[in-house]
Amino acid sequence: MAHLVEGSSIIDGTWQLPILVTDLNISRSVYVRGDLHIGGLMLQLVNECDTERDWSDHALWWPEKRRWLQHTRSTLDQNGITAETQLEFTPMHKDARIQLPDMQMIDARVDFSVNSFKATKKLCRDLGIRYSEELSLKRYIPPDDLRRGTSDADNLSGPVSMRPGEESIGPMTLRKATPIFASQSNLDHRRRGMSPALSQSGHIFNANEMGTLPRHGHTLPRGVSPSPGAYNDTMRRTPIMPSISFSEGLENEQFDDALVHSPRLAPTKDTPVFRPQNYIEKAAINRGWLDSSRSLMEQGIFEGDIVLLRFKFMNFFDLNPKYDPVRINQLYEQAKWSILLDEYDHTEEEATLFAALQLQATLQRDSPEPEDNNKDDVDILLDELEHNLDAAALNRRSDLTQVPELTDYLKYMKPKKLAAFKGFKRAFFSFRDLYLTYHQSSADTNSAPLGNFSLKGCEVSPDVSVNQQKYHIKLLVPTAEGMMDFILKCDSEIQYARWMAACRLASRGKTMADSSFQSEVESIKNLLKMQNANGSENGNNTSSRKANAVKLPNDFNVEEYISSKYVRRAKSKQSIQQRVSDAHGNVRQLTATEAKLQYIRAWQALPEHGIHYFIVRFRNARKAELVAVAINRLAKLNMDNGESLKTWRFSNMKKWHVNWEIRHLKIQFEDEDIEFKPLSADCKVVHEFIGGYIFLSMRSKEQSQTLNEELFHKLTGGWA
Repeated sequence: MAHLVEGSSIIDGTWQLPILVTDLNISRSVYVRGDLHIGGLMLQLVNECDTERDWSDHALWWPEKRRWLQHTRSTLDQNGITAETQLEFTPMHKDARIQLPDMQMIDARVDFSVNSFKATKKLCRDLGIRYSEELSLKRYIPPDDLRRGTSDADNLSGPVSMRPGEESIGPMTLRKATPIFASQSNLDHRRRGMSPALSQSGHIFNANEMGTLPRHGHTLPRGVSPSPGAYNDTMRRTPIMPSISFSEGLENEQFDDALVHSPRLAPTKDTPVFRPQNYIEKAAINRGWLDSSRSLMEQGIFEGDIVLLRFKFMNFFDLNPKYDPVRINQLYEQAKWSILLDEYDHTEEEATLFAALQLQATLQRDSPEPEDNNKDDVDILLDELEHNLDAAALNRRSDLTQVPELTDYLKYMKPKKLAAFKGFKRAFFSFRDLYLTYHQSSADTNSAPLGNFSLKGCEVSPDVSVNQQKYHIKLLVPTAEGMMDFILKCDSEIQYARWMAACRLASRGKTMADSSFQSEVESIKNLLKMQNANGSENGNNTSSRKANAVKLPNDFNVEEYISSKYVRRAKSKQSIQQRVSDAHGNVRQLTATEAKLQYIRAWQALPEHGIHYFIVRFRNARKAELVAVAINRLAKLNMDNGESLKTWRFSNMKKWHVNWEIRHLKIQFEDEDIEFKPLSADCKVVHEFIGGYIFLSMRSKEQSQTLNEELFHKLTGGWA
């Protein structure tokens, strides 16, 4: 069929189609018919260019529709292409600057034609990071732009203004997208403005120059495409992670040392970083996440742009020091920067513990990790398999054994009740299955209890100060009347560890019969022991001598270890150094990897860990409100103090999808339906957090760890 466009129609039914070849910066007009397929169009274009080169990495890009024409057998008519259409013939692999979680910058060659989920998977594979589904790519937004966007949300004037490609258009909608041209490049302006790298001293790394990576003696001239073999890897080298199977790994010497031990970067007053001051600014942190179902080009990422690689979902599966030295270090570094930049609220005691663990990881950086010379790799793998099978067997038969019960005298308080001014009351508590019951005394257990409620789905947070002998467990329990605050006060570390572990498991729907109960108790006890400045457990009658304080390095800088908030509050930097030195005595026996893992565990124990904030407006509401997406729930919070007002559990969710026309997220629960419009980020970002956490909750060591990309996109796609 001829396309009757004035000035372009010819007698034989052909017409001219202009195409720009971006890397050669030339334009060619090709005579085509509507029944010509995309593959034939590219073949004609290559013949018109009359240039001997490898074109296998090139594809057609449609700027106005913001999509790749990758179905080579479809015709121009089927794609709706006319003589007025502007197409670009451009390489699919382009250079991008990737900032790793540890703030290192690498120059990587990334496929701009596949969705960002695949691009992240390939990048993680080359870096040696398993379970790439926990990470995602994020666009770089300057701190000033982030703050400017939060003021818009604060004034309730509507969603923040977004760049071309940042907003998801969605399927089958009439919303018009701003054209994105592949010919636009930032390669010549890489150093424009302020770099997000936290160092101005030249810590910019090219992948070819990192540690043990092989160096190539030749480079290709600008504008010349390498052969398809050059794209077997992201960073022009053989992938260092040949398999993402959880039972396989590499020896430590095969991982790049620059990724296992990050270079030292110190924040300064002039460092261009974003320090959130309130919950509105914390919501701005989640603005830049890329849509996992769209390619980088479709989202307005241009060649030479800065892209951030970050752990997105705070649900980490099978952290194994043998297979995950890079993954552990990058996660540790992301946790460290989130603490230093005040993204997570933490106490001064916790800040000191984080500093001590960071100091130990730094001091042990060059020390070799201890090895078990008595066991070879086969024995180690068999031990791991036996441990995993034992844990799975315990989970399967937990309901066949006697359900354990926890009983003890505790103190309690309901903060929102009128009687709260009287302080804590003492009662006899029993914990069985998922239910917490309390009586006046142990002699009254056969009579009606003072209270009885299920902790399944509750929110559990610690309120602990080891030095002040304060061991409180804060519970937020969903009831028919709304959320009920309940505080348990324990007398010792051991008592606190057991009750805290029981409450945490109950909130996830697990009883104390679960195999993870004892490990949860030991983890809490270890954390308390590290926080204890005296190095003794208060729950025991034994005491131990205080560990000798370590002599701090001469170049010790408190800003590298302690949040600026606590540095400003301190009487002097010497007092901070003394506290860090004292706390270090409890962790000085740890190796570098153990210190990093303990840092990650302490980070995970923070009340705000795994909570992602968004400013939204509920349907028929006049003002904006604060919503948080967590690992297993959605919550509405007080925007001023972060107090939870209402919680919806994912386990009670029936379905959820996005109305792309009005950009509303609709979620149907068993007891009610909610609908809201995100203001601080694109609606697809919120939807993807919900679907992503549901996807990650399905992982189990009993199942194959092959990544199910189809299921991930079904859960995060955004349409019914």
